[in-house]
Amino acid sequence: MQRCVVVGRRYPSSSSAIIEKNEREKKKKCSRRFRRSSTVVGNNNDNDDDGRRRNQINLKANERANERRKQAVIELSKREEACKGYCNLCGKTHTLERTREAEEVAKALLEKLRKQKSVSDEDESGQFLVEDVYDQRTGGKMIGVLLCETTTTTTTTTSERKVLKAFSGQWMGEWVVPGWCPPLARLTHDSLEYIEEREKIEKLSEEIKRLEKEASWSSSGSSGTAATAVTELKTKRKNMSRALLERIWDSYSLPSFRKERKMSEGDDDDNSDNSNSSSIRSSSDIENNRRKLVELNIRKCYYGDASKLPCGCGDCAAPKLLAECARKGWKPIAIAETWMGPNVKRGAGLREEGVFYGACLERCRPILGHMLCDAALELE
Repeated sequence: MQRCVVVGRRYPSSSSAIIEKNEREKKKKCSRRFRRSSTVVGNNNDNDDDGRRRNQINLKANERANERRKQAVIELSKREEACKGYCNLCGKTHTLERTREAEEVAKALLEKLRKQKSVSDEDESGQFLVEDVYDQRTGGKMIGVLLCETTTTTTTTTSERKVLKAFSGQWMGEWVVPGWCPPLARLTHDSLEYIEEREKIEKLSEEIKRLEKEASWSSSGSSGTAATAVTELKTKRKNMSRALLERIWDSYSLPSFRKERKMSEGDDDDNSDNSNSSSIRSSSDIENNRRKLVELNIRKCYYGDASKLPCGCGDCAAPKLLAECARKGWKPIAIAETWMGPNVKRGAGLREEGVFYGACLERCRPILGHMLCDAALELE
């Protein structure tokens, strides 16, 4: 019988065709597997290339966005743009500049604070430590000064310069620090109303945790009942938190330098017939007709969508300074805000100690127009 040799082995000639066919099939399968693997590798490489291209595009887009934000910060930090906003009441844009004199006062304050143990000259308990603001993780604070003018009338009228100082937000958890401008919100975490509401919300949170724990090891029927109760309590807690936040916003009262005359009862139309128009008003009538500041809730003076007030609106240094100045009856002359603490990344870029910045775009400027209204008028 004729024999053939394949791969070093002998097979009958009748089987040679089958063997050769099997070998060809193996080669085809190997070839197909190679092509598939090559395609997968090629696709993976294409996907990797696409991913790298997308990452590069996103990186460049982020760089451009950061550059735009930095340029915006630079523009807002110009002396003539330091404190500016549009007033809904009078329809005008009001501005308060940052002057070299104000910058020097702010620098002197910064140097003084660095040498002190406490930020408050009246603090004897060591509660408001300067070192806290230099913490690398949580430190850093924007501080500001406002140069003001006040008049004293005796035999002659004389003017005097005053300086107010304020910090943004809280000082390490405290809203009120002696010697610094107070917050604009009357309802803070120190208020009894706030404390009572927070206690109610925390009790709900504890009850929710208890029910969730019970539902985890209860039977299916009782766990379903507990889950329903948890859902109801979470909804109640959410509504209570929202209501508390609304009351906090309601407590923000923002004064402006614009004044309106407070009329006495004798000037009402109903009583005009009973009054003698030629008579001289008494001193009490004159007192009742004194001019008072126009104070509005933050929602009414916010230039923009007041239903979406940004968190921290009204808590920065500039609004605190202007509010205190208006309530004291002083006239604002110039403002300066600078960073105190470690250099950190915040928002549009680096915050550096000793560098002067303008009022923030989203939280401050929409309300500064109202607060600066009639600030340029002479003191009465």
